[in-house]
Amino acid sequence: MRIVTLLALCTVLCCALDQKQEECLNLHITPPMIKDIMETSELIQKDLPRDNAPFHRILGKLRKCSKKLNVPDFKRILEIYDEHVFQNLWKNNTYQLPKLFMDSFARLKDMMEICETKGKQTLSQCARENLKTIEDKLKMLQPNGLYKAQSEFRSVLVWISNTMDKSRTHEIH
Repeated sequence: MRIVTLLALCTVLCCALDQKQEECLNLHITPPMIKDIMETSELIQKDLPRDNAPFHRILGKLRKCSKKLNVPDFKRILEIYDEHVFQNLWKNNTYQLPKLFMDSFARLKDMMEICETKGKQTLSQCARENLKTIEDKLKMLQPNGLYKAQSEFRSVLVWISNTMDKSRTHEIH
């Protein structure tokens, strides 16, 4: 009986921590911020070469568990994208759109770090299983693959907005 009570208390505590992270996302990451990053990303995408493999997805395995991702998962995804995609794609770029995108991306990344401290800081089971594979894929991408990864980043933004307060997500899409 004591074990069942202890397990129930642990479950309630974990849910409360996840809720605090979600509340933090709602407080610090506004729908216009996500929408702005999406629109800037789409404008950048228009100037990039066309995707020759539209059905091949880099983030495919994460897509299956996108509803189970938590704030630490998103923080890690943002770190991976920053390190292996955006820094390689726009190393010495002085064009306005990539600079604008990176400024917004840095703000998003900072907010995610703040919100991660509000709850449990461990990756979800799905993320643990798939993020290493995705990181390895992104490390080995050539320029056209980097463009594809940049275009798929929109999915990450949608996942973040879906994790936020469900009543607000309609404002973004």
